[in-house]
Formats: sequence, C-alpha cells, structure tokens
Amino acid sequence: MNILYLAHRIPFPPDKGDKLRSFRELEYLSRRHRVWCACFVDTPSDEQFVGPLRAYCQDVAAIQLNRRWAMLRGMSGLLRGGTVTESFYTHTAMQDALHRWRESVRFDAVVVFSSSMAPYALQVPADRRVLDLCDLDSQKWFQYAKASRGPTRWLYRVEGRHLARSERTWIDIFDATLLITEAEAAALDGAVRPGKVHIVGNGVSLPKLDKRDGEEAAVTWTDQASSATDVPNVSSQRPVVGFVGVMDYQPNIDAVCWFVSECWHDIRAARPDAVFRIVGRSPTRRVHKLAAATGVQVVGAVDDVMKEVRRFDVSVAPMRIARGLQNKVLEAMAAAKPVVLTGKAATGIAGQDGREFLIADHPTDIVVSVVRLLGDQAARRRIGLSARRFVAVNHSWEETLRMFELVVTGILERTTRRLTLHPTPAPARTGDPVASTTV
Repeated sequence: MNILYLAHRIPFPPDKGDKLRSFRELEYLSRRHRVWCACFVDTPSDEQFVGPLRAYCQDVAAIQLNRRWAMLRGMSGLLRGGTVTESFYTHTAMQDALHRWRESVRFDAVVVFSSSMAPYALQVPADRRVLDLCDLDSQKWFQYAKASRGPTRWLYRVEGRHLARSERTWIDIFDATLLITEAEAAALDGAVRPGKVHIVGNGVSLPKLDKRDGEEAAVTWTDQASSATDVPNVSSQRPVVGFVGVMDYQPNIDAVCWFVSECWHDIRAARPDAVFRIVGRSPTRRVHKLAAATGVQVVGAVDDVMKEVRRFDVSVAPMRIARGLQNKVLEAMAAAKPVVLTGKAATGIAGQDGREFLIADHPTDIVVSVVRLLGDQAARRRIGLSARRFVAVNHSWEETLRMFELVVTGILERTTRRLTLHPTPAPARTGDPVASTTV
C-alpha cells in the first residue's frame, strides 16, 4: 500500500511520548508498505533528524514551524470559533507539499497522528483515512482549566469545549479512530457510531537487565549538589527517587512541583540521604528552581535515559493531570524499577496495585510508599521484577503494532463485519445453547 503519514511533530528520534508512538507506527508501516511522511519541525535542534527519517520513507516533507506565529494563528482560530490546536498547525507550506504529492502519488491510506493534523487528511484523495488521537486532548484542556484560575481557566475551558466538538467531527468523518485506553473511549459517552473507535495501546522495549538490576545491588554514582551542571568528584551510595519526562510539558511540571512541595520534605525527614533526580529535556525556570530544595537534582537532558532509570531505587509518577497511557511508567516497569504513581498515572495499565506498582494519591500515602520501598530491598526487587514481567506480556510493541496495521489496512474492520454477519459456531457442550462469536 501507498500510505501517507501525517504528524504534528517530526517522528524521530523517539525520545518523548508522542514521538515514541508515531515513530514506532511509521517504522512498522515502512517495513510492509511504501510510506510518505509529512510533519512539522517545531524545534531547531530537530532539523538534523530529517535526513535519518528519510531512511524509513519514500519521501519526507518536514515543514519548519515558527512557534510564535503559530501561537498567533492558534489564538486567532479560537476567537473565530475554532481551536488553538488545529489553527496552530495551519501552514501553507504543508498544504503545498501535500498538493505536490497528490499530483504524483495515489495513496491507498492516510494515517493522521493527532487531531491537529486531521484537516490535512481531507486534502489528499485516499481510499481510507485513519486518525490516531492517542488520547482526547479536549479532556486534558478541561483538566488544565480545573487546575487554573482567572482568564487562563476560561481560555482552557473554551479550548476544551471547541476541541471536543472537533474530535467528534473527525471521528465521524474518518474511517477509523485509535484511542490508547478504554478510559479515553468511555469519555466519548457513546457519542460516536459503533465500530468507529479502536483501542490500540502503547508498547515498551525491554532493556537488558544487568546483574545489578536482578539483584538490586546498590548503585554507585557521582553525587550532584544541586543540578547537572555542577558535578563534584564525590562518589556515594545514596537512595535515588527519580522522575523522567519532558520538563516543559505542563502535566510533568505540575507533577514534580507538587511532589517536591507536598512530599519531598517528609521523605527526606525519614531518609536524609535520599535524592530526587528530575530527568528530562527542556526544564523550565519553575523546574530549575526546585533544585534549591535539599536533595533535589534537576538533571535535564541526557544521552541515555535508561541509564538514568537504572540509577533509580524508586521511580515516581505523581501525575495530577494525565490522559492516556504514561510511557514513563511503562519504561520504569520494563527496567524492573518499582513505581509509586497516582491513580491517574495508572490509567490504562492493567497491573495490580501492590504487585506491579504502588498507587498513592494523597501526599501522606506517597511518602509512606516511597519510604517503605527505599528501606526494603526485597520489596523493590519483587515489585520491579513483577512489573517487568507484566509489561513483557501486556505491552509488546510487536503485538500492538500488528493491531495498528490491521486497522490501517481495514482488515480488522472487514473481519469484524464478516464475523458479525456470519458468526462461527463454537463447540457446544451437551445441553448448552450454541455460542456465537461477536466483536
């Protein structure tokens, strides 16, 4: 098949949540089909990755996005009754690139990553259109509104309302829509036709465990007094609590700031030797200020995130704003690290509280869980290895992407229709009614 893949952000390298999913989808399709990718480059440093992306595609149209002008377009769109989300990405260069391709390529399918790119799909003739929403961004804007005050709260609420309307419109227009969890689909309140929405989660790669990971031996690393820029030559063995995420993303900022203000003091009171490492690129000024708290280290961007995760004794995901599936949680679990997380962060992960992770929403409960794990090596090992086994069975990328391809090609839809119209009788026991297969 000839497939056009549209993404609001260049899907390479897979170094953050949305890019991890979009790259995996594109790479998987490229092994079986011919793929053209049109995307935006919204960070100057990402320009270097356009070349490597071409290795997976027949052609790439990577459009430079000026965020300042994009925001002006977004606000203008909101005032006209549209959404910031869609107007932000309205760009004539993208329209021109798609026009050139439609003149020379007959696309069998268009795959759209995020609602912001949905309008472009209708500009290109294709037999099938599939929209990967991942999660409902409208609900995230409502969460932002709930956590905000003043004019910002009004702005977020209006964006959420307008975007919810657009999401339902696109779901109706597209042949199929993907959501990442059942909870996201439930938020639609049955407002879409049956069979239009498919649940396709995220996968996770299992890092190789070394001897330390399997035995929970103490990790020796260079202590840092405040931030990653000042590294004294002092080696120590200190318990490490860690958080991983892109640190200019509002839910992540809210999570670490709340954790430091509400939980960290009490954790340090119980374990004065503990450190909290915040790992992730683009930390904002607000995040950097957290390094003023004793034991808090704002690491910033690193070349190897998994190397940092291996240093953690306990991984935390104290998310108060969260939608979809938290990759940071899956990755820590894959590395056999015990995770303390809020109920919102656990949404979509069908693990058992107390076995694959520890759920805690109140600051006191978070403190108790973290302190207990820091003091119990056997519990860390037991929960960590159970978590790793769980993601190995339930979050395989290969299985996830196989389902994704079935939706893109329409095979799943055709199979479901055939089974519904011509149910296959299942073997019945004597005296039992004949069972039928329904999807």
